[in-house]
Amino acid sequence: MNISIILNVVLLLAIILLLLLYYNTTRKLNKIVKLGQIPTVKEKESDDVEISVDKKIEIGEGTKMVTVEERKELVFFDDKARFQMGELLRASAEALGHGILGNSYKAMLNDGSTIVVKRLWDLKPLSKEEFAKILNAIAEMKHPNLLPLLAYYHSRDEKLMLYTYAERGNLFSRLHDGRGGNRVPFSWNSRLSVARGVARALVYLHLNSKFHNVVPHGNLRSSNVLFDENDAVLVSDFGLASLIAQPIAAQHMVVYKSPEYGYARRVTVQSDVWSYGSLLIELLTGKVSVCSAPPGTNGVDLCSWVHRAVREEWTAEIFDKEICGQKSALPGMLRLLQIAMRCIERFPEKRPEMKEVMREVEKIQQAPEDDDDGSVDRSLTDDSLSTSTSIIGDER
Repeated sequence: MNISIILNVVLLLAIILLLLLYYNTTRKLNKIVKLGQIPTVKEKESDDVEISVDKKIEIGEGTKMVTVEERKELVFFDDKARFQMGELLRASAEALGHGILGNSYKAMLNDGSTIVVKRLWDLKPLSKEEFAKILNAIAEMKHPNLLPLLAYYHSRDEKLMLYTYAERGNLFSRLHDGRGGNRVPFSWNSRLSVARGVARALVYLHLNSKFHNVVPHGNLRSSNVLFDENDAVLVSDFGLASLIAQPIAAQHMVVYKSPEYGYARRVTVQSDVWSYGSLLIELLTGKVSVCSAPPGTNGVDLCSWVHRAVREEWTAEIFDKEICGQKSALPGMLRLLQIAMRCIERFPEKRPEMKEVMREVEKIQQAPEDDDDGSVDRSLTDDSLSTSTSIIGDER
């Protein structure tokens, strides 16, 4: 009887001790979580003891950007580190927007230079070596009309891509911002320069891409066409299809809006040509395309719309009023529309290759700068216009 009582007391004391231990452990864990002390980066407290502390980048007004390991450095592609991770940690920055791979940030370094940091989400499973190989292949794509990839950062929890900052914004803003207000008109010559620059960039990508079974660009849209401080055209976001999980790509990338993906569930190099044709129509019409409309903005299916306009012979409605006042530009506008119509053919095999497209775009003449009288060219409303455009899509 006495033994039984003793055993029960011992068991009760053991249970109490376990509960106290559990309580103390829980309190310590909660305290660690509240303080944000999640072990990732090892720092030496003494010669023999190491502790782990997170290093965070704070972007803008209290917006947390990424969690990085400060001891890991950025990997630059020119074998010359322009700045260290510590400088990036101290940079003042602001959010630029959200893309298919995640958020982008503008970071201003202490030396006055500006870079763009793209945080990568929704990647397909890749080892560190596979990730580095893909980014090296992207960085090797060097052309005057491509936005260069400067560096990257890789850890288990964070992947970053660092780009040169394009000072003068993107084509979407140049085309659509300020409509109905006091905006600087986007001239025909400027639009033609965009068409040429993007064509040259795509030709280079199509001839030099090292990714097999991946569309060389895949996500050509007006928000991915940028302007540097000299207004030179820079195409961005090329090569990202090789990083993204296919279901994510199918939801967000422009080539998956092409006709062939709708009826055959496949995309090819010619899907890039279709994207280029869609971009030309956006340039000519000044309308927001479904391919480039940001979240919350209603875009127009411009390919279907322009086919209907040509078919029903109200082509005069196609061209943006900002360029209709340039009478000498009309032949070039019509020719660029013809090229665009060939690029958006329903069947990929009927579309020209980008080399041919570039040659035809290069032939189009710019208009004299003083030719714009500020009024809509009335010849665009004549019945004769339907005759001049009836051959659209027939030239080969």
